[in-house]
Amino acid sequence: MNKLIIVLLALLAFQAGIAQNKIKIESADDLPKHYYDLQGNKAMDYINNRDLLLELAATVENDLNDDLEKYAIEDKATMRGYHSNFSMIYFIQDDLKSALEEIEKGRKLTEKEADKYMYNFTLDEFIKTRLEYPDLQEDEFKEAFKANLKSDLETIPFDVVQEDVESMTGSFDIAKPNLLQGMIEGQMQPVIDKAGKQVPKFIVLQVLDAALTYDMFLPYIDEVYKPVFQAYYDKHHVDVVMVDIWKERDVSFNNDLDLDPVVIGIWDTGVDEAILPAENRWVNGAEKKDGKDNDNNGFVDDINGVGFDLNGNKVTELLFPIEEKNSNYQQYEKYLKGLLDLQAMIKSDEADELKKYIATLPPEEVNPFIENLSMYANFSHGTHVAGIASKGNPEAKILAARLTFPYENIPAPPTLENSENWAKMYKNTVQYFQDNHVKVVNMSWGYSQNSYEALLAMNGVGENEEERKALAKKLFTIEKDALYAAIKDASEILFVVAAGNANNDVGFANNIPSGLQLPNLLVVGAVDIEGKETGFTTMGKGVNVYSNGYEVESYIPGGELRKYSGTSMAAPQVVNLAAKIWAVNPDLSVAEVKDLIVKGATPSEENKEILLIHPQRSLSMIQ
Repeated sequence: MNKLIIVLLALLAFQAGIAQNKIKIESADDLPKHYYDLQGNKAMDYINNRDLLLELAATVENDLNDDLEKYAIEDKATMRGYHSNFSMIYFIQDDLKSALEEIEKGRKLTEKEADKYMYNFTLDEFIKTRLEYPDLQEDEFKEAFKANLKSDLETIPFDVVQEDVESMTGSFDIAKPNLLQGMIEGQMQPVIDKAGKQVPKFIVLQVLDAALTYDMFLPYIDEVYKPVFQAYYDKHHVDVVMVDIWKERDVSFNNDLDLDPVVIGIWDTGVDEAILPAENRWVNGAEKKDGKDNDNNGFVDDINGVGFDLNGNKVTELLFPIEEKNSNYQQYEKYLKGLLDLQAMIKSDEADELKKYIATLPPEEVNPFIENLSMYANFSHGTHVAGIASKGNPEAKILAARLTFPYENIPAPPTLENSENWAKMYKNTVQYFQDNHVKVVNMSWGYSQNSYEALLAMNGVGENEEERKALAKKLFTIEKDALYAAIKDASEILFVVAAGNANNDVGFANNIPSGLQLPNLLVVGAVDIEGKETGFTTMGKGVNVYSNGYEVESYIPGGELRKYSGTSMAAPQVVNLAAKIWAVNPDLSVAEVKDLIVKGATPSEENKEILLIHPQRSLSMIQ
């Protein structure tokens, strides 16, 4: 045998041996965690003290390198994160060439067309300009950076990156030093104070990212980023008309058709049923007023539905009692609309009001502002979902099941008592759906074992990583097993689940409920009105179908119409289709309805593995 071939074979065998010795990571739950001792320092100290910052960056760099030496991580989204973190660290260390190489490595792992252009785009342009003009004074550098950014942005097809450009350009008006300082002091610092010597890696990465933001983003917003991106948007958006593929696919029923009523369970943060059209309101015990618990919700029937608080205890309110937490919550509805308008490049009074408010917001008031905004988003979520699920179907009857999620930036840690309560809640809620003949349930929510481990770390619970991981796994498993069993035992109900908004793989993420694999569960990803993948959607083989999740209009509490985006908005469109199929033929099984939805879907033009629902086709296939 040729000596060269022998050498090559030996080398390959050696490399294979190395790879085999690595620990294979098959789930996000198994990813290595790292914790850091930041006692004695404030988060802002790392921003203001370069030596301290470099020391922290070097420590994180070593841990990231150790991870890649010890573990075989095949998940592309995770590896993109590693390369992005390396590029940030190398930038902080002034190793610009290495930072550039890491950006390129991460870009090669992108799977969505827009990401191939926009992955770390601004950092990439900044570094290239620094390398090209290393000796320019700051004013001259700004002009050179602006010219390079403008030139390279013009080479990118606008129709591919429009959503990213809109969101980025809209953020420039509210990206202010006071906002960043408030987030550092109000969100990162409390975790550092609680965690002590065990500050989780994601908080440390946020501190490093804040340092990068102060260095290459904030000083260039007004003179570089905003004028360049705004000019690019103004030049191209008038020539690009997004074609709405959903209008020709949609089916809307009227009252003249001979349809059967279909009860839809909206398992979410609560529903303001009063604002739904009368025909879509589910009424059972409440209309009887006979002093009995006619729908088995645990109360004499003066409400339609069932609700549970944050601790998993049953409550009568089907909407989160937001007035008790914030009497000024309606103002936050305006702020949320303003934020969404900015992200969509929509000029509005609410957007102007939000910009003015943030510009003068003291750092110490940033954290309460963000928490109140999050609280209102939770409050309005379920009602928005319900409106989508019932649209165009007079026989859709909305039955609300409220669960409650935290809105605080540092929520309370999970406990054994709460997990056991949530396990009971899952069982009781699904039983409630069964008792009231629900056919299809929307579940636009999710969480993971990793999120529990993070909450424990943020609250300083646990002596070390092993203890936190074991506790998080125990608590999460209690809830996961209960939810799995409850859904499995309700085989006559179709559960439709939002895939998630983390731009990752649904199988690797291992969230519940989207990570559960059951014949009566269907996972939905999000595309835009043209059928193109959104930048946020979670994807992968575990996602069954996709529907529109970009700026979908529906109700919010009180009856106003708003446009929200997310897989949360995509899932109820599949629920809408399922309910229409059952309205036409109530005798179909869950398997048959699921099959009609999937078989009626058509492949996306940009990715044949993405199946876009087609209500007309699915309904036309009913025997």
